[in-house]
Amino acid sequence: MPHRFVDIVVFRAHRFSLGLEEETGAYFLSMPVSGFNRAAEYEAYFRISADEFERYRGEPDAADDFLETCRNHGNENRRFA
Repeated sequence: MPHRFVDIVVFRAHRFSLGLEEETGAYFLSMPVSGFNRAAEYEAYFRISADEFERYRGEPDAADDFLETCRNHGNENRRFA
């Protein structure tokens, strides 16, 4: 079944958004990532906890470490398939 991602807040300067996946009710952080050889850019979605959602929503800079880890292919276990 396809995921339905709904953005709640977008932080353009930080290049990520926070929202809710409607089917499961899970919170997510999404960010643009580059494909192979940077030929294409697409949105990647990562599960986050309610606490992370609230922290990043109130202080977007707090997401920097999480974003950097994701960009370096970490947190793959939290990525929506």
